[in-house]
Amino acid sequence: MAVDLQEAERYVESSKESEIYKGYRIYKSLYIRSLVKDVGRERRIEILRGIIKAAKKLKLPYKKYESELYQLIGDRKVEKRGKKGEVELKRARPKREKRLTRVILRKGYVEFHFDRPLSSRDITFRRINSKGRYQNIYQIRGRILHPKSYSLKSVRRLRVVQYTKDSLRIIFENDRPFKTKKRIEGKRLLVYLNPSQKERGGDPPPAVKVTTPQSLLSSPGRGKTIVIDPGHGGRDSGAIGYKRKREKDIVLSIAKKLYRELKRRGYRVYMTRKGDYFVKLRNRTRFANRMKAHLFISIHANAAPSRRKYLSMKGIETFFLSPTRSERAKRVAELENKVDIENLSYFSKQVYLDFLNRERIIFSNKLAIDIQRGILHNLRKRYRVVDGGVRPGPFWVLVGAQMPAVLVEVGYITNPTEARRLANPYYQKLIAKGIADGIASYFIHNQK
Repeated sequence: MAVDLQEAERYVESSKESEIYKGYRIYKSLYIRSLVKDVGRERRIEILRGIIKAAKKLKLPYKKYESELYQLIGDRKVEKRGKKGEVELKRARPKREKRLTRVILRKGYVEFHFDRPLSSRDITFRRINSKGRYQNIYQIRGRILHPKSYSLKSVRRLRVVQYTKDSLRIIFENDRPFKTKKRIEGKRLLVYLNPSQKERGGDPPPAVKVTTPQSLLSSPGRGKTIVIDPGHGGRDSGAIGYKRKREKDIVLSIAKKLYRELKRRGYRVYMTRKGDYFVKLRNRTRFANRMKAHLFISIHANAAPSRRKYLSMKGIETFFLSPTRSERAKRVAELENKVDIENLSYFSKQVYLDFLNRERIIFSNKLAIDIQRGILHNLRKRYRVVDGGVRPGPFWVLVGAQMPAVLVEVGYITNPTEARRLANPYYQKLIAKGIADGIASYFIHNQK
């Protein structure tokens, strides 16, 4: 990589536009490599600076790379106008975000632990009472690693979600009116449930975390870690199908059913998102790697490329990451990759395929076959469905996964029949059960 950097730098310093563009392409390919392999912070900074320098000379977009660079070096640009109206640039240290690190359920209250002290200015409160739905919401400036949900005895449910990029929400929900009261103790936020009961002399009912149902001891792969990735989310709605059905909503609903099914069978299960918010493609497999997952399952819904093909294109397909010559696989991959790599050249898109682990491709292929078979077996008990097959494809969301990883296209959201089915909770449950059966079959035949 050091040689490539020197070559890229030499090209970018040239006065010829064609030479500068060569350097720009080399920097972009190195950037893709840095996303797949850990090249170190300093090397990544050097690559980003090279991309920005070349892009400025070629008058190409560079802001997203500049933003990433400032995140890496820990500062950002701030514009300040001088007395004569000139724009000056200076560096300013961004405020470090508060992070929610732990949630502890106590008798009558819940503790929320942050990595930095809280103040009342960090927290806003609102109460929503509408049509039998009662919520007490605490919005806090900060972040949470992964959304969480709990069942409590005093209220029906507690949810902790990332509401915006820089704020999280603690949401208490119940079927009847209730009260909460907060107290700040340094890095801890304490929220008391139904505090009026204390005033009457009684202790509040204890809060109890949801217990995972006991699964069958014979479940294949019991105890293995699975990460489920509902595609798209937030600003990225994915495909818009028949009667304005959105891909992000359907796949999230299926993912939640799969989550419950796998938990019932005794797996450790995580989701890259549990609500309607956006997660960058590269961060999805990074999360799976951090959780030391044994399998990564990304769930999507397909879409026909044109209106005249809405009726003819249908079926269920399962993809695994691999170079491919299939135009159909490339088309589907372009659709799912669009949000993160739409501005990359063809050359840059191909670079990461050179770094794929061949053994992992083989196991991903086996997993894809088992999942495709499991879904079809369950759906064909009640429905006539088309087998779109198992295919290799260059899917960006699967890049960097250190475990077998597949992407399931559960049907065509643009096909009227399949769109109606995909919105049906029973049909979604059959898909989830089919994926779970496929995972079990994979562990039976590939025990490690």
